[in-house]
Amino acid sequence: MPGPLESLRVFATSRPSLRGLWASRSGSFDRVHPVAPSDAVAGEPVEVVVQAWDEYERFHPFDGALAVSATDPDATVPDRVTFDGDGPPVGPGDPEQGITRIEATFATPGVRYLVFEHGGERYVSNPVRVHADEPATRTLWGDIHLHSQYSDGAGSMATGFRFAREVMALDVCAYTDHDTMGFFVPPSLQRRRMHRRYFGEMRRATEAFNEPGAFVTLFGYEWTKQPNNGGHVNVYFDSADGTLVDSRADGSRTYEGLWERLRAWRERDDTGDVVTIPHHPAEAMYPFDFAATEYDDDLAPLVEVYSQWGSSERPASDGNRRPLAMGQGEIGDAGHYAQDALALGYRVGLLGGSDYHGPYPGHSLLHAKPHLPSLAEWYRDGIGWGHIWRVWNERSYPGGLTAFRAPDRTRAGVFDALRSRAVYATTQPDRILADLSVNGTRVGEAGSEVTVGAPTAEREIAYEVHGTAPSKR
Repeated sequence: MPGPLESLRVFATSRPSLRGLWASRSGSFDRVHPVAPSDAVAGEPVEVVVQAWDEYERFHPFDGALAVSATDPDATVPDRVTFDGDGPPVGPGDPEQGITRIEATFATPGVRYLVFEHGGERYVSNPVRVHADEPATRTLWGDIHLHSQYSDGAGSMATGFRFAREVMALDVCAYTDHDTMGFFVPPSLQRRRMHRRYFGEMRRATEAFNEPGAFVTLFGYEWTKQPNNGGHVNVYFDSADGTLVDSRADGSRTYEGLWERLRAWRERDDTGDVVTIPHHPAEAMYPFDFAATEYDDDLAPLVEVYSQWGSSERPASDGNRRPLAMGQGEIGDAGHYAQDALALGYRVGLLGGSDYHGPYPGHSLLHAKPHLPSLAEWYRDGIGWGHIWRVWNERSYPGGLTAFRAPDRTRAGVFDALRSRAVYATTQPDRILADLSVNGTRVGEAGSEVTVGAPTAEREIAYEVHGTAPSKR
């Protein structure tokens, strides 16, 4: 297994071009990114956020006008949209000239898109499922793996929550700061800081921004093994009153010990619930070995299969087009991939997160070309990996998003989707619609169990996908 010196070597070889950084001070318009709710009711208006990005995925002033149309010919949309500078004052770069909002009303049920055109270029929104009546469940979008200035990230939770809600139009957000690892901070010191002060501040920020019916925040943290000593696990609670079991506490320095302590807490406090989610399990510096673990798929019903690190579904040698590349890259041993967990008989669902260490939920920037954050960002957010990594030439991908199938925007609905595995992962910024059922049972329904009369019995597998382009296969 590679050691810490290997990490330093990787960091040194990723140094950026000074000429390129100087040129990054001013980008140029690259594309428009429209964000619409994934569900709408015919005849009822929805708000659509329209963003203009440069080649570094920062907000960029847009002086022209976009022609607007919909694949629903009877929809009501403005003929044209301009960027009038009334956007919220948060975001990478200066969003005040790079973000605007419009209202759209679809008339007929079905899956619809909005189309924005300028200068011969077309920019298409995410798919919107239009219902005749209020749906029983909706597809909500969230980024629930983020780090703030409380550990090794940049910026405050408040800045991030506002960005998630007001800019990226996310429905769900959670910060998961490290329990024992900070920005060049000894683990024991970080542990003291988190327990004496920061966990309390995280609880208060999470509660302050939770708005039932509109925006959901979850309280969580990252149970963190040190480099080359094991993988990381995010811990989420259904309220801000969950217990804290860190990776250096007695009896909880193993995955099994963590789950035992959390199970005991859940049984004592029968009003609270908890789920744990391993992430980047195939990363060589922080590997999670499903084959060597007494895995608990009740307390750990999900695996974060994708983030800015890449995909841990399967190795690159098996066709993974986004293998883990950051840090020390993917591990060469079997047992660390989501496919391995399933082959071992564990019932795990799959979700995506960003693992971004800055205040931009739903919009990680590390995969963009190395570039300089603005002075305003440094001043507001301080020094943290979220900004340092933007300067460095990291081998990163766009972050991930999670789709939650839930009846409403409440903690209870979102947490039930986590526990029942009624979630799926996509890559940012794409909010595709996907659905799967076997013999009419969808994931999360009836315990996600389908009973057949014999192993060879016929069963019907139905799927539906609406993406950024027509599906070929």
